[in-house]
Amino acid sequence: MKGFLSGRVSIWSISQNWGVIYYILFSAQTTVALFLISWREIFVRDRDTPTETLIAISQASAPLILTIAAETLVIVLAMEGIAMLAERYLKKRYEVGKEEGVEIGRVKGREEGKVEGAKAERARAKARFDAWNKRRLEAESEGKPFDEPNPDFDGDDA
Repeated sequence: MKGFLSGRVSIWSISQNWGVIYYILFSAQTTVALFLISWREIFVRDRDTPTETLIAISQASAPLILTIAAETLVIVLAMEGIAMLAERYLKKRYEVGKEEGVEIGRVKGREEGKVEGAKAERARAKARFDAWNKRRLEAESEGKPFDEPNPDFDGDDA
């Protein structure tokens, strides 16, 4: 199955999937209409002979069944159109939501990157300071002069 709206039935110009709905609606409406016509001809007009009753039911049913067929087609085409519009709307909303999600991810990634970058820079500065301080302490313990400038370190821990 390619999609819900694929595979057209040429006589009605509806998709095969909607054909089942068409037949269900058509059958239900036709059954109710035939029941009501038969009820009227059998029980309300009870003076007719069985043959006259059958002819009257047939004459009343024929145009009504054609009307039901056309009306059911209109209903199914409207349902199919609504389904198509809903599918397009949902697809568009999905794409917009996807783009929004990607942008949120980018912004969040940038923020996390900035935080991680700041942490990494503090760690590098601390490492530079620790290395400088080690050299200073070694020079001090050996009694050598130490005139190396202090690296820029703000003293914040990561």
